Amino acid sequence: MLASPLLPVPTTPTWQVSNGQGGSGGTFNAVLVWLLSFCGLVGLILWYDNAQGITGNGIFKALQLKPWVQTPATASLDASNYLYFPIVGRLCALLDVLGVFPGDPRRQMAVIHAASAAACLSVLYLFARRLTGDRAIAWLATLFHLAGGFFLNLAISNEDIMPSYTLMFAAMVLAVLWFVRPTVRRVAIVSAIFTLAWLFEWRLMFPTLPAMLLALAIAPGRPRARLGWIATFLLTSMAVVAVLQLLWGSQPGNPYRLVDLVWTAKGVETGWAGFAAAKWWFLWAGISETLLGGRNLGDLASLPLYAREMGAATVVIVCLAIAALLLFWRNRSVPQTRILVAVFGGTFVAGEVMNVYSQPQDPQMQINVMPWLTIAAILLVAHAARTHRRAALSTFACVSAGILAYNVHALAATRGEDTRWRATLERIEQHVPPARSFLLVHGFEGLVSQTYYHWNGDWKFFDTLGPAPTPATKFKVLALVSGAVNRPRLTGPELAAELEQQILQAMALGYDVVAADVWNWSREKMESALSTVADKSKSDALYEMLHTKFTGTPVYVDPVAGPFVRLTPIAPRQ
Repeated sequence: MLASPLLPVPTTPTWQVSNGQGGSGGTFNAVLVWLLSFCGLVGLILWYDNAQGITGNGIFKALQLKPWVQTPATASLDASNYLYFPIVGRLCALLDVLGVFPGDPRRQMAVIHAASAAACLSVLYLFARRLTGDRAIAWLATLFHLAGGFFLNLAISNEDIMPSYTLMFAAMVLAVLWFVRPTVRRVAIVSAIFTLAWLFEWRLMFPTLPAMLLALAIAPGRPRARLGWIATFLLTSMAVVAVLQLLWGSQPGNPYRLVDLVWTAKGVETGWAGFAAAKWWFLWAGISETLLGGRNLGDLASLPLYAREMGAATVVIVCLAIAALLLFWRNRSVPQTRILVAVFGGTFVAGEVMNVYSQPQDPQMQINVMPWLTIAAILLVAHAARTHRRAALSTFACVSAGILAYNVHALAATRGEDTRWRATLERIEQHVPPARSFLLVHGFEGLVSQTYYHWNGDWKFFDTLGPAPTPATKFKVLALVSGAVNRPRLTGPELAAELEQQILQAMALGYDVVAADVWNWSREKMESALSTVADKSKSDALYEMLHTKFTGTPVYVDPVAGPFVRLTPIAPRQ
């Protein structure tokens, strides 16, 4: 039944267990959450021995970070990671002084990200305690969030998303708490934190900005006041950007125009952008792996291998979503409900629309749009705890611990990659001398990221490359995905012709072109492996070019990197 207009509208949600907000000691417990989480995550980093984790992106960022560690005065700013490199670079320099992985930002970044993740869990603890008034639920909420597949993986790897995610999460929870009774000061503070978050990672702006504006548009207050708060939010954001841009002054890479920071166009004109039928499967993979597995499933052929895992996660996620929607409907008259749904629900909807256009399976694309899972779990447990406390808390604890155990077990499959690859690169250098060789690769595999970092890679090496040998330029890679990603408007035949010309140019300079495992792929395997950035016509064209223009001679089979095959042009028929 609808509430009578003559009766007072309820303002206390059914998930509030206690009005006392959990008693005293909130700050102490939040610090304890950070300390325990950080120590636990560092322990996992040491045990895991795999700083790049489930993606290779962090390794590329580590090389880009080095100038900020060694010569920050002349290091170049990156508009899409405007604050990330300067701040993390100085923290790496501090770790050098402390003797923590000195001279190796690739692993230092993982430690810094673990500290960021622990800070996120502390924020979550305070938020859950404020929402429910229950200390035990707040503690269990941090365990549930920590256990999540993508959060756990990104918290112990050098993928660069965690600092920006932590700031964005803090902005979102403050919005839920403060936009129920907005003031100019509160809106400005939330906007400032939100802006700092996307200045660490630019694309985080887009899922959450619509959600924030929606929350302010439906906040209690007169229409004119709401417009004022929206204006305050937008103007504060631009003011923060402008001040930081002014403070950087003549630092190399500092954009001259404010608009170049607000819109960096990162990834827009690439093969990642655009809708495709395959991306709906990748979207399912990204959403489900957020909870269980935490795998970056970028190959369509790999999805059936994890069907049970994805199916189980889907059941849990759908059940949480349905139960949460019913709970929100029951509490629809509570202002906080509307703000909470706008912030976390709005971020999810806007984020997944953006993801299905770009990289829906990517962990860093999903982590910032999926925190509603934890929020839903907190509120449902708190609601149940009002009448069945012991059962609700026991179930929450068991489920959280089970998810954590499962995801740690999933990590074990890629444990020890750092040590393994150091030995692997030594073997590869013996059989495929980098001074005289090009590697033909897929582009997203560990071989690329590891050689890029350890051989001081530069993607523009071809511009100044001389005849073989070139001992100073060890990193020389031709990637199947390169053309599809960087020149998405080219047709399949054009991409194939471009890659063929690059291979022949390398051979003309006296280099061996040695293909990795891609040479042994079937046509179907190549289509599946390129499906995140290229359609069938492009993968078929690349496959045809390789196997009609070149022959392969086995060189070496590595136990980690797989087979290597030297390419030789097929002489044209007379």
